[in-house]
Amino acid sequence: MDAPDPLPRGGDDDPLIVALQRRLNRLRFDLHDGPQQEVHLLAQDLRLFRRQLGPMIDGHPDRDRALGRLDDLDAQLVALDADLRRLSTAARSPLLEESLADGLAQLAEAFHRRTGIVPRTEVSGSVDELTDSQQIAVLSIVRESLSNIRRHSEADNVEIAIAAGEESIVVEVRDDGSGFAPEVEAPAAARSGHLGLVGMRERTEMLGGRTEIDSVPGGPTVVSASLPRWPAEPA
Repeated sequence: MDAPDPLPRGGDDDPLIVALQRRLNRLRFDLHDGPQQEVHLLAQDLRLFRRQLGPMIDGHPDRDRALGRLDDLDAQLVALDADLRRLSTAARSPLLEESLADGLAQLAEAFHRRTGIVPRTEVSGSVDELTDSQQIAVLSIVRESLSNIRRHSEADNVEIAIAAGEESIVVEVRDDGSGFAPEVEAPAAARSGHLGLVGMRERTEMLGGRTEIDSVPGGPTVVSASLPRWPAEPA
């Protein structure tokens, strides 16, 4: 059982309403970090397949029909992505089907398959007794950071470091890519419905921690987060 999340400071809001809103926000980010990312990757793979298939079937009488069918599937994925954005509830985070170590390995492998880059991963300290919320936060930060690197960074090297101490958990994802201006691009992304960078910050804050994004155009970029640690209570 997780320790209770810290309530927002200040204000006289009903604690029940505050807790409910916090839970809804958390589920929204779980959805973004899980199924929505998978749909996005599937759509990218489908579009790549369409581009590869086109030249292979040039001259075939059913070429236009086959490519049209792929376009239909692409449109269905776009519609599914829109539906996922509207959902605000989920039973369990999709990031917690395995252990934290297994989850990190799967994220690194998926990143390698799509970019050819093998992230250097280092885990220190004991992560076995982290709560579900802490594990979700760690995996979410790593996953969103790798997703942004894959889409925008053009990096050659990526490093993931997780240090679990007695009082805190520190997560850091570093890349040597093109960099960006967080103070400009993060608010613009949030206004357009892309919650990744904002979601990392809000998820960490809900657990009493903080997230920092250190980057400038030209790079490098370092995403770091620190969470206060409390052990999961035994069942």
